[in-house]
Parts: sequence; C-alpha cells; structure tokens
Amino acid sequence: MSDAKVEEQSQQDTPCESPVPSLPAVTEQQKSTALQATQEFEKGNYEQCLHLLGKLNSSRPNDPKIAHNMAVGAYYQSGFKKTDEFKQSLQNVCQQSQVNIDSVEALDDVDQCVMYFNQAVLLYHLKQYQAALAIMDKLFQFIEPLGEQESRQENLAKRVLLFLVELYLVTHQPEKAMAMLTYFEKHMLNGKGGQSTPEKQGDRGDGSKEGSPDSIAELYKPKISQYKVRCYMMLKSMKFCKREVKNLMNMMGMTIPVVYLKSNFEYLKGNYKKANKVMNSASPHRHFLETGECIPVMYYNNLGCIHFHLRLHNLGAYYFRKAMQENEAAVKELNKGDGGKSISGKPLYCLSVSKHYELLYNMGLQLLHCGKPSAAFDCLIEVVQVYQTNPRLWLRLAECCVMANKESNDVDCSLEKRQQVIQHTVGSGVHRKLILGMGTQSNVNSSDAAAIPMVSLEFASLCLRNALHLLPEGRVSSSTLSPTEEQAEGSKLQDSLLIPAPPGNPMKGAEVASLRCSILANTAYVALCLSDHLVALHAAEKLLKQPRLSGAHRYLGHMYMAEAQVALDKIADAVQHLDMESVTDVSLVSPESKLELADKSEKEAGEGTDVKGSLYLWSPKDVPRARGIMQYNVAVAHAVRGEFDKAMLNLMQSTQVMGMPLPAQVFYLRLYLDLLEGRRKMAQGIIKENFGNMTPNRL
Repeated sequence: MSDAKVEEQSQQDTPCESPVPSLPAVTEQQKSTALQATQEFEKGNYEQCLHLLGKLNSSRPNDPKIAHNMAVGAYYQSGFKKTDEFKQSLQNVCQQSQVNIDSVEALDDVDQCVMYFNQAVLLYHLKQYQAALAIMDKLFQFIEPLGEQESRQENLAKRVLLFLVELYLVTHQPEKAMAMLTYFEKHMLNGKGGQSTPEKQGDRGDGSKEGSPDSIAELYKPKISQYKVRCYMMLKSMKFCKREVKNLMNMMGMTIPVVYLKSNFEYLKGNYKKANKVMNSASPHRHFLETGECIPVMYYNNLGCIHFHLRLHNLGAYYFRKAMQENEAAVKELNKGDGGKSISGKPLYCLSVSKHYELLYNMGLQLLHCGKPSAAFDCLIEVVQVYQTNPRLWLRLAECCVMANKESNDVDCSLEKRQQVIQHTVGSGVHRKLILGMGTQSNVNSSDAAAIPMVSLEFASLCLRNALHLLPEGRVSSSTLSPTEEQAEGSKLQDSLLIPAPPGNPMKGAEVASLRCSILANTAYVALCLSDHLVALHAAEKLLKQPRLSGAHRYLGHMYMAEAQVALDKIADAVQHLDMESVTDVSLVSPESKLELADKSEKEAGEGTDVKGSLYLWSPKDVPRARGIMQYNVAVAHAVRGEFDKAMLNLMQSTQVMGMPLPAQVFYLRLYLDLLEGRRKMAQGIIKENFGNMTPNRL
C-alpha cells in the first residue's frame, strides 16, 4: 500500500554566499541588496526578488551565485513549471562556475553543494533515484562544514539529511534511513544545529521562527516520526511501529498522512478489515495539483489491495478499475495545454503523478486470482514493456498462459471431465458399442513463434526462461571451503542480495529462493505439456536441489521428475521418485520459513497479528490425497512397464485414499487394465456404476 509522503526537498532557494576569488569584493550596498532579495524570496514576492537580483547582476555580471539565485527565483515564480528552462539555467551556472554537474566526483567544495542538491532534486522527481542518491551520498561528506555555517547553509544540512532519508526509503534501504534519522536527531536537533533559527519553508507555510532548540525540535518532530513509521514498516518491526504510530496520532491527529500510515500498519499486520475501516475514515477527495499526490488514486488502490488479501477478488478488481479511472482523469487534467509532450508546463512535484503501470500490474494480479487469465495477460503484457527486469512479473505472465491452458487440478474431478471417459455409443442391443475418450490431455494452444506475445504455453516457456535468467544464482564456490561452510556462505550471500522487482518491493533471501522454486516448477510443467521431456527432467532435477524447498514444491518436483522419466522410458528411476512415504507435507511454506514465522509470532504475541494463509488454494490440499495421487502414478508406471497386477493393486489402494470425486484419469486406467486383462464384466460394472446415467445423453 502506498502512503502519503511529505516532500520538503523539492524546492531550493538561495545558494552559497562565499565570493568567487576572481570576482571583486562584495560591497556593503550589494550585501544589503542581497539581504533584501532573500527576504522578498522568503515572503514569496518572487517578482521583487528577481528585480533586486537583476540589480546585483548588473553590478556583478560574472557572479555565478547571482545567476543561480535568479534561476531558482524564476523557477519559483513559474510555480515549478518551467523545469526544462531551469535545467538549462543550472547547466549554464555550472559551466560558469567550471563545475561538471553530471560528475559526482567533481564535487570538492562546500560552495558547490546547493547546485548539486538542486540537481538531485530534479533527478528525484524524474524517478532517477539511484543517480540522485549518488549525489546525496557525496553531499553527506560535507554535512559538518554545512552545519557549522550560519542560517541557510545550516538549513541546507538539515535538508540534505532528510532528503537522504527519503531516497533511502524509496530505494528500500530502511536501515540506512533509520541511521540517518538518528544522526539528524543527535546533531541537528540536540547538537549545535539546533541553536539557530530554521528558515521559513515557502512550500509548507510553517510559521515557526523562534530560535530555541525546543521550537526547532517541535517543527521537525512530526516529519521525523512519519519517516520512522515508514522505516519500521519496511523493517517489519511492528512493535516499534505501533508505538510510533500512536505518537504520530497524538502530534498530528487523524490527518490524511496519518490515516494512510495507520491503515498501512494494520495492512502489514494482516488486520485487513481494520485497515479498511481506517482507510474509510478519511475523505479521498483532494486536488493533486496542490501536493503532487492523487489521493483518490491512492485511496481506491489501497482498497483494492485490502480486498485482494480478503480474497474478495472481484470487488478488489472493481476498486483497481476505479483507481485507474481516477488516474486517467488526473493525467488528462495535468496534460491540458501541451498534450503531455513536455515536462515543462507541469509542476515539478506532479511529474510522477501518473501510476498507470503500477495500477495495471495490480489489476493483472487481481484478474489472475479472479480466474480471468486472458484479461490478466493483457494487463501484464503492457506492464512488462516498462518493467522488463522484474522476474516476478515474467512468472505471472507464464501463470496466465498456464491457467488459460488448464484452470486448476480440480477440473479433472469435474463432471464434465468424467463424462468424457465415455465419448458416445454406436449400435443397439447386443451390437451396442461404447466409444472411449481420447484421454484428459488438454488441447495445447500451439504456436510456431514463441516470441509473439500470446496466451500460449510456448510463450509461457519463454517467460519462464526470462524470469530464471533475471534471478542471480547467489551461490559461493571455493575450494578452500567445506560443503557445510560453502552452504552457510551461500545462505549469507543470498540473504544479502536485493533483487529489484519494480513496480513492487525488491526481493531478498527467502523471497528469491521461493520465486526460483516456483519458476522451476512451472518450467517443468510447461515442458511436460509441450512434450519437451528433457527440459522438464532438468528443471525438476534442479528444483529438487534447491535449499529452501516447500513441501508442495518438493512433491511437484518428484512428480514431474517421474513423469519425464516415464516418457523417456526410465521406469525404474521414475518409481524411485514416487515414494509415498516421503510425502509428509504439501504446504507452500518452506520449513525454514515456518520456523521464522513461529519465532516472529512468539515475539509478537499479544499484538493481534493475523496469520496470512495462501491466497490461492491448490490441489491436492492434504497429505492423504497427495499420497493417493502419487500412488496412482505408481500404478501408471507399472502399467507402462507391463506389470498389470501391480498396477491394479496400486490403483485400487489409491482410490481408497483419494476420496470422492475421483479424477477422470482413474477411470481411464481402470478401464484400460480391465479390458487388457479380459475382465469385460468388471469393466461393464464400472461403466454402469459410474456412467450409466450419462451414456444416453451421448447418443
């Protein structure tokens, strides 16, 4: 869920004040004019400010600081709409100052900090977060000399720290963000930095001008608290987050930022109904041109996420559709005048207002859970054109193709599938004959060109290859390490990996391992459907070697391995994988994750955290039925090898365990064995018992 973010770094004003050595000394009259310009700027009188700066520029035409101030003042006067002009003016100032703004390494003087800061702000609003973070990390090296200077430079130091916190959060580095907040509180509020008067925020309208440390602390406290809540949420520290949310509510009341943070907190705890109630306590109507955040889009998107986890998927899809409508309306309003062809003409803080692809991604996942794979595919195939590096997204595309080919395993137990065992009858009386079906193999949507995006298993195979290539191996190999040490080192490396998966959160550790298992399982399944048995064999073999393997994936790995080996005439090897006694768990959570969840639940006892179950129930749902299905496959293996007595024995035992209704495959195998062994009357009994009321409808 998205939360309301308060941006204070998007507008910068007066630059550094130390003179350039090649310029003449600043006169007292020029100092007085500069002071007046600063005061007019803080009052929001940008026209008068520019007039005064023009006078200074006439007397000091080669001073880059005056040129920089004039560029910033003109940008403020335009309402932050002339971004292209400001970028060009900033480049001109840097050339005049002989500063390479595109190179972070060129920053070597505290007087250059403001120009680099403004460049980072522009990059941030253009969603170039890593480039902005590289600049800000370099600026942090100048934080002490900035904090030691008076007034504006000291205020710039505060902005540098808070901007770094924001960048660490948007790049999902909550540990670094929390460390920066600790530094801010220690050095800027409690240290020397808290002794001077903070500048008035032109975009916030804060009126706190008193210079006492307490007043400064009170001014920054709500923002720091909001950042802490976001950090604790990313760190999944619910106990500390709960305490910080209460403090925030006491300071700010149930304002829109607090409502969204509170709802997000309940959402992460699994209290979805409470999160829904909190969300509905705030009005979704707020004009996005004031803040750059379209509240109605966030509101309906969050409701869609909540109902997704409540498994009300159709209702969730309705809310995502509403969010997309609100987003289109906001973008249409923003693009009035230039048709959306240029960033100029739009306020800087509104450049990233559109959430079209994020909403499409959410809608695609929701439709997939609604059982509408073709509609979900149409959404996700558009998203993948923007987020090509997301392995999870490629897997979801493959799942759309798989579901379109076969909705679920429960289809095999449906009345329609069982009716297909007896296709129809011919003749009458003693000459009446029954025509058996062709089997339960689904009709594969074959396509010669797998690279063409379409709902087919060939394209699913391509998607799965892309997903697997985007995941790092995360393995350590060294001749100096023992197998145990190598496994431990590999586990540490895997936990430290941070794999980007936009527009979602990055993955690390257990998430990457689980995703790899899902990709390999799907690869084996798709290869079997396409009769590519060698690929299926290798995928299943690799799946069974994964370190964090859930019971369900282990079960599927053995089943797919056995099916591939039967097709390759390796019956003895296949039977070894069909060991029913080895099936003790068919859950989708690995044993390691179960221990982690148990420890977490024990630590958070009394917090009221709901246990999150699987969003999609799969078949077989329990161990006895899983063993019965595996024993049926043992019967198939024996039948292929010609051991019909063993095949019949395993088949009869499996039907007693699986329970009703039986899948159609069981009837096919039973009729095959009875007819092959000449047990015609037994076959007739099976037909009359299970299909006697069906055959007349097939005449």
